[in-house]
Amino acid sequence: MTESFSRILEETRYLDASRVRLWYPSQNARPRCEIKDEVCFLEVKAYRCFPLTHPDDFISLRDHTDKEIGILRNLSSMDVASRAVLEAELDRKYFTPLIEKIHSLVPDASMWIWDVETQRGRIKFYLRGVRDSIHEVAPRRWQIFSMDGQRYEIRDLEKLDAKSRALFESLF
Repeated sequence: MTESFSRILEETRYLDASRVRLWYPSQNARPRCEIKDEVCFLEVKAYRCFPLTHPDDFISLRDHTDKEIGILRNLSSMDVASRAVLEAELDRKYFTPLIEKIHSLVPDASMWIWDVETQRGRIKFYLRGVRDSIHEVAPRRWQIFSMDGQRYEIRDLEKLDAKSRALFESLF
């Protein structure tokens, strides 16, 4: 083990989820965080360490300066109210519309107009540069980045209907 890797392991603090309490002090505020019998942070941010492969494990909590407070290995022992606050924060930060159906893909000059169905309804977005904007992040799992910076996802290409798969595959 290298010296720098060893130092990182020593500096990483894993938090006991049963001792962590999160709540909103008022509407439109960031959550507060108390580590029981230790410290209270007036404002915390939550980040997924592995957002694609382990979205519900290894959650980094950071203070208002972005300094890491510690990592929650998983949320199973966290109280229900705190877990709801944490999950709401993560959903807000990492919301990615899931494409469930592709109605049409229409070329328009150097762009593509996507008309898709997501878990939140039907939407249209623009895409430029297919090869730079569509990435396979795991077998059959794709991320699509629109011109306005929004990220979309196809969780499993094989689960889309035949027309949607054919439209998607026609891009390549």
